[in-house]
Amino acid sequence: MLPPPIIQTPPDSPSAYSPPPSTPSSPPHLTTNSPLDPNSPNFLNLPRKQIRSKSVPHARQVLMDMVDSTERNLDGPFRSILWQKYVLERPKVTELKCSEVRWFFQEPKQTVWTPFNGRDSIMLEIKYRKEKRIDLDEAIQTIYDETLGHYKMDHPEGSEDNSEEKPMVVVLNGQYKVNKENSRIDPIYWKEDSKEIRRGTWFSMDYQPLEMPLSDSIEKNHLQCFRNQMIPEGTTVFSKSETSNKPILAELHVDGYDVRWNSVIDISLHQKGNAILRYLWAKTTPLRRGYEREADWNDASAEISHLILVVHGIGQKGYENLIATNANQVRDGVVNAMEKCYPDEKSRPMFLPVEWRSSLVLDGGLTDNITIPKMSSMRASLNSTAMDVMYYQSPLFRTEIVRGVVAQLNRTYKLFKANNPQFNGHVHIFGHSLGSVICYDVLTQYSPLMLYDKYVTKSIDEYLEKNDSENTKEARKAMEAMKLAREQLREHMDGGIHRLLVTNDEQLNFKVKYLFAVGSPLGVFLTMRGGESADLLSKATNVERIFNIFHPYDPVAYRLEPFFTAEYKHIRPIKLFSQADLRARASYADLPLDVYKHYLKKLKNQKKAKNGKDDKAADAKSGGDDEIDEEDECDSDEDARSGCSSPRSMTPPPPPCDVAAANKEPKAVVKKGWFSFGSSNNNPKKTQSSASLQSQVQATSTEHIEVGKEAEAELPLAERILGSGVRVPHRIDFQLQPALTEKSYWSVLKSHFAYWTNADMALFLANVLYCKPAKPEEAKPTWA
Repeated sequence: MLPPPIIQTPPDSPSAYSPPPSTPSSPPHLTTNSPLDPNSPNFLNLPRKQIRSKSVPHARQVLMDMVDSTERNLDGPFRSILWQKYVLERPKVTELKCSEVRWFFQEPKQTVWTPFNGRDSIMLEIKYRKEKRIDLDEAIQTIYDETLGHYKMDHPEGSEDNSEEKPMVVVLNGQYKVNKENSRIDPIYWKEDSKEIRRGTWFSMDYQPLEMPLSDSIEKNHLQCFRNQMIPEGTTVFSKSETSNKPILAELHVDGYDVRWNSVIDISLHQKGNAILRYLWAKTTPLRRGYEREADWNDASAEISHLILVVHGIGQKGYENLIATNANQVRDGVVNAMEKCYPDEKSRPMFLPVEWRSSLVLDGGLTDNITIPKMSSMRASLNSTAMDVMYYQSPLFRTEIVRGVVAQLNRTYKLFKANNPQFNGHVHIFGHSLGSVICYDVLTQYSPLMLYDKYVTKSIDEYLEKNDSENTKEARKAMEAMKLAREQLREHMDGGIHRLLVTNDEQLNFKVKYLFAVGSPLGVFLTMRGGESADLLSKATNVERIFNIFHPYDPVAYRLEPFFTAEYKHIRPIKLFSQADLRARASYADLPLDVYKHYLKKLKNQKKAKNGKDDKAADAKSGGDDEIDEEDECDSDEDARSGCSSPRSMTPPPPPCDVAAANKEPKAVVKKGWFSFGSSNNNPKKTQSSASLQSQVQATSTEHIEVGKEAEAELPLAERILGSGVRVPHRIDFQLQPALTEKSYWSVLKSHFAYWTNADMALFLANVLYCKPAKPEEAKPTWA
């Protein structure tokens, strides 16, 4: 049954009214000259009770209320003006605008539908309507013409041969693409994480979308029955007393459901079935047309200002999507830190996973074939973790691993630039565990074959220096020719031998600003290669700065600063502030050098021994290494009671000994274990030999560094400990703070994988990337 039509143009005056001719679309039960017709000359003069009859549409009731609110003696023409104003201002039933439709996605194994943001929803709706050849509304058509013309969505479905050349419609921070059927979004940068999507036009009361076929059927019938009728305000036209006796203006039977229209906005969904069961269990579901908020084109993901490529380490075999989860965890932590600490920053970083292990062949499964079947679970775990390190140490498989990592890095960057052509920010690499070593080797263009080249050069020189009569002249002449050819190759070929050893397949197609080496064994790898400070940050390094971030209990992580000068082992790495401390927002560049407490104790005890006490007693008082390291992790009992993850966030603790008296320094120089940092020497000097370093340590402990009395009073203790050794150009080692409960073997094992959700590290990354320290008056400790 169709509802009575509402005539939208009232007469100029009731006395001058002439009824319009009847049309075939007029319902048979209500003629055009009926007293209940709004165009009737007696409509506004009807008794109020008759106007309130359920047979009268709600629009006329609202009109009567509006007229009654005016003065009673107003004449007919004014009432006609009110009617015209009401008709013109009220919305009418027409096709939904693109902004009124909302698209949703559903996580796997979840039942709740999550709405896309405004821009993603509009992009999906434009794609849907272009493919269905449905016209866009004026506002969205303007947006499409101005900003989305390069998507070429106007091409018909039959001409999709060049679909690869079209830009993808990407959503959710540009990490997912939409399939051709508009039913699913697939990840762009990783695998097996698809999500179902749904177009929402009709919704339940909690604005969860109905299934698309059901919504389309309801929408079609709604437009057929109520097109151009006025939409009243609110969610219902009936009072509480009228809910039990609503008229049914239209009804639709589809897909096991009954849809009933009691008014333009009173629509309900009923499940078909036995009348008794329907009475006992079935519930009536009120429906809503259009989403509760219109989609806004400006409601979009934040602008991307930094791209961070997250490279995994060991243990990813069989867990290809784990790095995607970890990358999102780091991104969520950084974004949360920025929202709290940098609310004025509108841009955001993008963390993209780089999964390289699954694409490698390596030994073709030979290791699994030779694995002993006993204790298979433990052996399988070792094969998927420790074997990756052994593969990388092998000259046979190392090249395959490096090329695989480089290929995935270049692929991810290329895809990102294709979907974000306007990006002009910096690119960084976040390498975890073995991944940091591989990325470091790629950035420094390291090749183990260079060691063999040096060995060959040395062997040739040693051969030619010998005066062995057994060496024939021909062999000596061939060796000299080989040496000459190698020298000419170095002189005339750009890059020399190194250019031959490092191919284009092992080089990145973009520049990297920062390398975040997290839980990295890079230090021990460099040690096995005989590396020095000049090798750590060579001129050929394609990276501006390295941050070596580690947990103190991580058994895989190593420091890097002692490569420059051995005495850096007595200097603490920078301990990151707690994310609850305002000073964590400031730069770490101006922090002073801190000396380990156990080394201060050692200096004090050696001082006592020099004054005539027993050396053994002094050594016993200095404590063992384990006890000393434990103490250096937590500065004082106050830190432990505070529950704060960073000792620096609390009041500087008192020293365990009178360091000033032990070293005969003014108290102004040494304050409770905190030491000022003098100007660092940025001009690297030649590293001292081990003998000279040992003698300098001895001089530090027994002679207090013979520098003269005046200079001794001015130099900070840390500077005197480092002596004339090579200084780091900037701090490299950064240490996270352990929780109070992290003192078990299990904590040691899991600390290597605890970086992804660490809030202190997330704020540190935000600090480094955006370099917006807090104002001086805000940079106060939390205890102040």
